[in-house]
Amino acid sequence: MHIDKLKYFIDLVNCKNFTETAKLNFVSQTTISQQIASLESTYNMKLIDRDKKPIEPTPAGWLFYNEAIILWKQYKHLSEKMIDFQANHSQLLSVAYATLTDIQSLLPFIPSFKQAHPTIKLDFQKISLKDISTYLHKGIYDIAIAVDSEFKATEEIDTFTLYQGKYSAAVSKHHPLFNHQTITKEALYQYPLVMLDSNEIGNSYQLMIEHALKDGYQPKIKQAVTDVESELVQIVTENLIGFFPDNYQLNYSEEEIRLIPLEDSYHTFTIEMGYVKHNSNPALQTFLHHIHDWFSQ
Repeated sequence: MHIDKLKYFIDLVNCKNFTETAKLNFVSQTTISQQIASLESTYNMKLIDRDKKPIEPTPAGWLFYNEAIILWKQYKHLSEKMIDFQANHSQLLSVAYATLTDIQSLLPFIPSFKQAHPTIKLDFQKISLKDISTYLHKGIYDIAIAVDSEFKATEEIDTFTLYQGKYSAAVSKHHPLFNHQTITKEALYQYPLVMLDSNEIGNSYQLMIEHALKDGYQPKIKQAVTDVESELVQIVTENLIGFFPDNYQLNYSEEEIRLIPLEDSYHTFTIEMGYVKHNSNPALQTFLHHIHDWFSQ
């Protein structure tokens, strides 16, 4: 299968329109139609429902889309490595992370590593938390940095701890708990909560539920949102309580939203760096050796 077919299909699903997909790829609409038809002929099944407006994938099409995304990322990763090696005779080490908060403890280490190893190029890419472990296994990234829950239940991944902390309650100025210096478990679980959707944060959603149950309470989750910005909006406008890492840098003043520590709660977290054991990229071993030396100082 030609790699362009994957790209056309991915873009068509995202654009939901043959004309826009053709413009995006600088080809004719006929070309897009023919390539999609060729894919459907290859697998002898309908991948795009053309009767719906806007068009959307069939169930088989969604399956194909999810796998095509991974293959396309792998292809781009391979191309970037080869192009960079040809141009600079350097090695590429790809690093995935879910939030800036996750990599804060790693950032001071980077200048030292780059100075010591100028031929190793670090490529940082922000991706959805739910994809961290999958993309690491598929070889799209050499290293992934995320909460430890995303690396559990697999023997293929080794991890290195970067930071350990506790979750705090994010509370707006209109909330009854706003002026508290700390919040007890009893007080916390009286109020409705907002959380990031399980489709966005993967295993971390269930882990939050488990921590609440260990605290002795069933959490009242009133709203699930797809990103942090939406979570903050719900905290401000609906007086919901959110959970944030204790090292999170809010873009709101303390007069608007406060991060308040929780008393004696199971809501803790560990930020880890994960990597597949059999990864043969020589730059990975150099990076691991350097980072172990750095954090042991």
